Amino acid sequence: MQSFFQHFRMVLISTGFFLIFSCAQFRGPMYPEIIYNNKQPLVSVTYEYGEVQIILPLKYDSAIPDNILFKVYAKADTMNPIISILQEAPNEFRTTIPQGALDINNSTNFIKIIPQNENFDPISVRFKGIGFGRIVLPSKVIRIGQLIVSGKTYLKDSKETLSRVKISLQNFDNVIHSTYSNDSGFFQIAIPGEYQFAEHLRIVAGENLILKPYSKKLNFNNYRKLKIDIPIGPTKQMKGPLYITNKNNVQFREGPDIGSKILFLLNQGEVISVDRVTPGAYYGYIEVEIEGEKIVVMNGWVDRSDLRELNMNFIKNN
Repeated sequence: MQSFFQHFRMVLISTGFFLIFSCAQFRGPMYPEIIYNNKQPLVSVTYEYGEVQIILPLKYDSAIPDNILFKVYAKADTMNPIISILQEAPNEFRTTIPQGALDINNSTNFIKIIPQNENFDPISVRFKGIGFGRIVLPSKVIRIGQLIVSGKTYLKDSKETLSRVKISLQNFDNVIHSTYSNDSGFFQIAIPGEYQFAEHLRIVAGENLILKPYSKKLNFNNYRKLKIDIPIGPTKQMKGPLYITNKNNVQFREGPDIGSKILFLLNQGEVISVDRVTPGAYYGYIEVEIEGEKIVVMNGWVDRSDLRELNMNFIKNN
């Protein structure tokens, strides 16, 4: 009998060693209840299932979406997520996935963050997996997607492509970002989404030209992407000879005399089509844009010293 218990003890110790060795590879939450063999001597066994906990801290820049859909992918499989979770925008994303699901050798696993708001773009966070335990990833900032303006620059009179025109997006007079149209006249410019509801946002084009720059107020309230084709210079209705103002605050008057009524002041680069000439002034007409689109023609006088002849073949400053 003693030899039997010694033998059973060795078997039990060996079995216990096997269980301990095996459980070291599969860690995780234990079954809440112990499993008994219901025989004498009474032997109990506990099971453990391996799990990996993932924690991703989140930060928000200027705006927070109402809900976010999180999808966890593994081993470069971009079609079949291991798990998908839709929840209110949290301060950190937490989930638990089975052991063995992740690639533990390479960073082919990733979490796709999909804010349920069209003002935000989906983003992905790649990471390398572990066999078991907890992964705490670096915090990720959730931002409103970029605001994008694209279009073409061309001469207003002939519709001919105008290349290398400087384009900038400005808030008040502060330049947020600038670029140049390419040889085909195409441009694309992007700024952070935080400017979506700015009230004084505008696009300015042609500051590197001798003509008056084009300026237009932007409204991103309903869209994140705008297409704006930019006409530069006078329309084809402006007949020659053409002149442009050579400074700001040029007086546009009712008559040629110095004391005549000033209709308004012209900025540098304004184009005037001249009809009559006196020793000290030019009489002609200008185009004035009102309500953003409509163009009206106004007649008046400008001092000769405030104008220079315009050659449309050389409209760039350089």
